[in-house]
Amino acid sequence: MADFDTNGLSKKRADTAQGIIKALKETKGLLTMAAHKAGVSYSTVKRYAAEFQSVKDAVHEAKESMVDFTESKLFEKIKNGDTVSIIFYLKTQGKGRGYTERQEVEHSGNIGRATELSDDELYAIIENRRSQGIDKETGSS
Repeated sequence: MADFDTNGLSKKRADTAQGIIKALKETKGLLTMAAHKAGVSYSTVKRYAAEFQSVKDAVHEAKESMVDFTESKLFEKIKNGDTVSIIFYLKTQGKGRGYTERQEVEHSGNIGRATELSDDELYAIIENRRSQGIDKETGSS
């Protein structure tokens, strides 16, 4: 069993926490299944996870273990040449190398709201865009 500080806890609460921790490991962090296996309600599992660090850690550890397992299955598919898995991996992990379908735009964070601009300022922006040959409707040249 996981380390669990039983100081100041009733035997029943300590046993419940230990049971939840054990069930979380067995169910790979699926809370509803862990609750059923431990013989408690889902809300009890959530409450114990909020109240006891060891239960919270067990939830996190079980979920991370499942992510690791799932990644290993994905890597097996990639190794075997599964095109869908390769594309999925590149789209999610290869963004820095250009494997993405959407364009992300960075800005300085100093974007003002159009309602804060005067009419003269708005007209100046429009005229500037027109002089640069940028279509006012589509934003393209």
